[in-house]
Amino acid sequence: MVQLLHNQLMADNKMEQLTHLLASLEITHWFMLGVVAVLVTSLVLYRQQRKQFQSQAVTMQSLQRDLRALANAAVGVGGRVMELERQQRKQPQVVPAQQSVASVQPITPAEVYPLSNQPYEQAIQMVHSGASVDDIVNVCGLSRSEAELISMMHRLDKAS
Repeated sequence: MVQLLHNQLMADNKMEQLTHLLASLEITHWFMLGVVAVLVTSLVLYRQQRKQFQSQAVTMQSLQRDLRALANAAVGVGGRVMELERQQRKQPQVVPAQQSVASVQPITPAEVYPLSNQPYEQAIQMVHSGASVDDIVNVCGLSRSEAELISMMHRLDKAS
């Protein structure tokens, strides 16, 4: 009978050890599951951020192209302004003696430059009619960067 009690205690002790082992394995499994969940979540977030980065890179390249076109157009416009100023300095600045300063009427750009001499106006009209940048360059005699600027500005006007 003592032997039977001793065997029963040993069995109970082993059962207790096994239960403790299973409980600790369960905690380990939960810990492993948590680690896997964190890794999967990290991977998903990484992929989302990578996709956003790629989208932002494409947008950045587009903005850089637009900025280069604006800078080139500004240089072209500056050259045209300098040419117009040079031409204006060559023009005689005579005001008739009978005309007082108060009666001088301001001159509109259309009076100075007929519509046929306004390549920008013509380019804007062409953009409104759907012409390409190459067509604007060929017809209006503008630089490519100026034509791109006019086309881009018109595109931005339509978008807003």
